[in-house]
Amino acid sequence: MKLKIYPCPGHCNVSMMTKTVAQYFGIIDEENITILTHVSMNILKEIEAAGADEKYISLNGCPSTCASMGYEDMGYELYDEIIMTPDHDIKHNAKYANLDNIDAEIEHVQNELDKIIESYQ
Repeated sequence: MKLKIYPCPGHCNVSMMTKTVAQYFGIIDEENITILTHVSMNILKEIEAAGADEKYISLNGCPSTCASMGYEDMGYELYDEIIMTPDHDIKHNAKYANLDNIDAEIEHVQNELDKIIESYQ
């Protein structure tokens, strides 16, 4: 199964963490994971051409779900969704000013990706 991950498109510190985590997965498994830099009007054609072996995932930084809205704005609603942080608490988000210690976030995404892959098998 190939995964196409669209990370949070924002510019806040949580968004930067989300992009960093996405890049981590794209580097460790570049054969099966593609990181989407944007969602374009061609997304429906791309999905149709991809077939059932490719799954699209929105990797949201927070409950605003901006990555998910990117898919929905283009008319696609059959994606899987991961939300990195459970709230908008500024103190919580301040952790991501430095992206050196994000092992827990990487583990969170790995667990969610495993669940998504398992649900399709």
